[in-house]
Amino acid sequence: MTTRAEKIADAAHRVSDGGVPLGKLIREGKNPMVARVNYEYAAVIRAVANYAAPDDAFEPSNYLPVAIERQRIRHELLTIAKELETL
Repeated sequence: MTTRAEKIADAAHRVSDGGVPLGKLIREGKNPMVARVNYEYAAVIRAVANYAAPDDAFEPSNYLPVAIERQRIRHELLTIAKELETL
């Protein structure tokens, strides 16, 4: 497995290893098992966004159209991740 793939898988494992407290999910009226899976998906999507469309603050682009498209993709991915966490 490549380093990138390992880091993406690690993001999901961190969630399943206790990154989301069960008590909080229950108080919010969420099914803990479903919510954890959604949080894992969100973590994976965030990790992919960090590799596929890094933030300009960390990896600036000298070509404006590429930078704009990269940030558009990043925004879409992070929006999906946030939506999964709110289900």
